[in-house]
Amino acid sequence: MMKRTTFFLLASLITLSQFIYAQGGYEYTVTIKGMEDTVLILGHHYGSRQYVVDTVPTNNNGTAVFSGDTPLDGGVYLVVMPKMNNQYFEMIVSEPKFSMRTDMNDVTGAMKVEGSLENEVMYRDLQFIKEKRNELNSLEEKLNGLAEDDAKREPLMEEINKVNNEVLEWREKLYREYPDAFYTKLVKAAQEITIPEAPVNEDGTTDQQFAYKYLRQHYFDDVDFQDPRMVRTNVISTKVDRYLEKYVPKAPDSIGKAIDFIVDKARGNDDLFQYLVVTLLNKYASSDIMGMDAVFVHMVDQYYKSGDAFWLDDAGLYRITSKADAIRPTLIGKQAPNIVLQDTAGNDIPLYSITTDFLVVVFWDVDCHHCQKEMPKILEAYPGLKELGAEVYAVYSQEEWDKWVEWLDDKKYPWINVGNLSGKSPFQVLYNVDQTPLMFIMDKNKKIIGKRLSGDQMIDFLERYIEFHD
Repeated sequence: MMKRTTFFLLASLITLSQFIYAQGGYEYTVTIKGMEDTVLILGHHYGSRQYVVDTVPTNNNGTAVFSGDTPLDGGVYLVVMPKMNNQYFEMIVSEPKFSMRTDMNDVTGAMKVEGSLENEVMYRDLQFIKEKRNELNSLEEKLNGLAEDDAKREPLMEEINKVNNEVLEWREKLYREYPDAFYTKLVKAAQEITIPEAPVNEDGTTDQQFAYKYLRQHYFDDVDFQDPRMVRTNVISTKVDRYLEKYVPKAPDSIGKAIDFIVDKARGNDDLFQYLVVTLLNKYASSDIMGMDAVFVHMVDQYYKSGDAFWLDDAGLYRITSKADAIRPTLIGKQAPNIVLQDTAGNDIPLYSITTDFLVVVFWDVDCHHCQKEMPKILEAYPGLKELGAEVYAVYSQEEWDKWVEWLDDKKYPWINVGNLSGKSPFQVLYNVDQTPLMFIMDKNKKIIGKRLSGDQMIDFLERYIEFHD
């Protein structure tokens, strides 16, 4: 299981409870032929990332001893070989002391383990799987070289099926012989679930959505969310990402419910609970998919305002909850806050006074580099927007009025141009104007139907919206 990796140094202290598997420290002796007089790095998975634990020199036999006075948290660790461009192999930490010996030219095939049943089981399995994969590759290469009607194809297909069945039987034997091994948990957790046949109704029909609903409900059946070691693997992060990306509709409500379904499984396992909440919060806080800020707000309400975020102090909690509260009024589907701003002559033009079928509200600034690129796109799209029943309400976000008026005299923007000349409108707060340009699309009732679009996306968005709602 040799791979390449990039290491991320831990940027902030993370409070993690320890999985203590023994009293005292640890000692792991690793010998790699070909790694003489160099260094090896010990790291560990933490979800989808990896972190460095220690760097140890090897002697003239290629041996490095990783040791410490405090037991390491259990999980899947990595022995990295900088000499080989940071390629690495994995080992399971659940025992306080063991040794591993191998060859840099065939790490998996040459691996010998002493003192660790977990790693013995893992490398016995990996060696068997490697052998069978080589057999399959050879058979498939022969098969691909034959014509579709070649009589030799059938016996080759039988050989391929035989090898696949041998792998299935091997894994079933592994599960029977080592049901409590952590490696067995990892293999089971990583595999795709088997979906049974849909039950037949009394009228002879079957539920066409059965497979999808079964998968949504049972996808994590073989994942032990209560094992503290799981957070120091990449199994759960991979599984969760696949579930959310492939099997959950890209709608904020659906994603929020799916996240709750997942996170609730980790309650009681503080390490994993924290990892899932923090990782998924960051994922949807920075999502490029429109409307996913609603998932961020949902998670803040569900896990931060509820008091579940034990890892944050009051200041950190305030920052996150304040950000969610700032976003909340302008989530898609919300009624847009009314603002009353003035044109260059000082006349009030309330946002709600615009009665077109759609309204594009853009917050911008003369000196904003991105605005200087985006406003011409809106200008180009404007005739098409008008044809679709939309108007543009462009809000100058600063207070350098002479500069604004001069810009408008030069550019001749044909839409409604307003600014806070009266100084009475808290539009920055109401619309969370933390950057420019910032755009919203509203329907005739001033319900927000789109946000954070670019100028060249608006016509396509409105056309699809109109088509869907006709």
